[in-house]
Amino acid sequence: MENITENIVEKVELAADVGIKVANVVSNAFEATVADTDHSAGAEEGTLMNYFTSFGIHIAMVIIVILLKWQYDRNRYRYPKGPRDWRNIKDAISFHRKKRENLLALATDYPDSCTVITHVGRLVLLNDPTLINEIFIGRADLVSNKVDGYLENQLRYKEGKFIRTGIVFRHQDHNARIVHKALVQQLDNNLIGKHLDSLVQEQLKQMRLSETFDVRRTTFYFGVRLLISLTCSSTMSSIDDKAFELFEQNLYKISKVIHEDTIEKSAKIAITQLTGLSETLDINENVLDYIKTWIKYRHSDINRTEDTNNEQIVTSTTKTNDFLQAILDIIDQSVPRLDEDDIAACVLDIIMHGSEMLKGALSWLLLYTVKYPEEADTCRREARDNGYSTFNLSSAETLRQTQAFVKEVLRLSPVVPIVIHSTLQDFKWRNFHIQKRTLFGANVFALHHSIAWKESTKFDLTRWLEQDESTIPTHSYAPFGFGPRACIAEKYLFNLLTGIFAVLLYHNNFDKTGSLPEPTEGTFGLANMPPKYSLKATPLSTRS
Repeated sequence: MENITENIVEKVELAADVGIKVANVVSNAFEATVADTDHSAGAEEGTLMNYFTSFGIHIAMVIIVILLKWQYDRNRYRYPKGPRDWRNIKDAISFHRKKRENLLALATDYPDSCTVITHVGRLVLLNDPTLINEIFIGRADLVSNKVDGYLENQLRYKEGKFIRTGIVFRHQDHNARIVHKALVQQLDNNLIGKHLDSLVQEQLKQMRLSETFDVRRTTFYFGVRLLISLTCSSTMSSIDDKAFELFEQNLYKISKVIHEDTIEKSAKIAITQLTGLSETLDINENVLDYIKTWIKYRHSDINRTEDTNNEQIVTSTTKTNDFLQAILDIIDQSVPRLDEDDIAACVLDIIMHGSEMLKGALSWLLLYTVKYPEEADTCRREARDNGYSTFNLSSAETLRQTQAFVKEVLRLSPVVPIVIHSTLQDFKWRNFHIQKRTLFGANVFALHHSIAWKESTKFDLTRWLEQDESTIPTHSYAPFGFGPRACIAEKYLFNLLTGIFAVLLYHNNFDKTGSLPEPTEGTFGLANMPPKYSLKATPLSTRS
């Protein structure tokens, strides 16, 4: 079979060469004809006719060469089978509008992997845990491109300058590695402990849980303020209240655009990729301007501190402990050197990505709280019995029932239902020859609903408790991504969400204010979100 394919490729290449040579011969013949033309009366009409004839021949030859090149690529690149014919373009758009149903259907029809043509490119969807581990953990670059893709930063930054995604075997982007390592170290060494506890508790106090509140908006603003306090803490005092409110509103506009679930959105994405113009980019530019102002403020603050240090007045304890500082500290190690645009993009990535993840997780948790009130009451009693009225990361793990609730919600409604990375160059994988800019997707949603799970569609906390936890299928649960390039706070996220959820339950009772979406509904943008809905929060007494 390979010999036949190679022969076809050789013939296609030969045909392409012949086509180009024929085009050159025709062009030379035309030029010779024009050179020998007698410019006598009536010659202009013949020359014009020759011009249009030659132009038509050139166009025809260009089309032939393009078709030959298309046939060459078609024979050269090999992908897993799947619904990837362009005649199924309607299904491809539907894939992005109804991912939940399609991810399960594709995993059933193609248990290992399949290829889907989507409006953003060819997607190789991996449904088998072994293949997912092979690509996303074993040998891949694993740089998250979610914000880079959905906020369209790739239209603003030079190739290779900003963190890029690449499934390129034995290759990792230098700047991606050092930024990720710096953020993890910052979290481990300077934030985990009382500093993180106080920041989370402060934002929980300011969380606007009115009698009736929009869950998605409220949880998003909570996430934004928490991530900004973790990322740019020393600049907070320099931000005007109205300016910060506008910054929050712009971020929420971006979030709403991300989670629109319409055919019009698909058309807008296609137009944006062709023209480089979109409403999202305009908003995004305003947001980045705010962040650049914060970076300039920090730079001036650092310069003032260095001048003072030279006078031996201020000690090293004045150094700011946040994510922005961690990025600034590794600028000299970056190759190519990170500039202001790169740093602003990294900061936006942290704030927007983290806010979306928190919004998604908390929105699903509160929805399941109202859908399953008895299980939620069990978690509330546990929080009150343990006196968990304020956030404490280290003691959140002791709330076994509450953590089981969190894990089961993220199994049925994962915030990241499909992890997508793209290839930076052509490469061979198993029996396939994959073209660069091909998307690879890990089907997390299908893993969480596979036959490996007993009664996979049932909401059941007991599967996570001590007596049953040993039956959890391996490599079939990944709510926070895969591998070394997963979320920088991955090892703390269960305790973080458990603690936040427990504090909310400790102080509030939640009831529906109207119709509620079903857990099977929702939109897929930067993250998996339930449809917009509102709840009623009733404050509880200190002890009831």
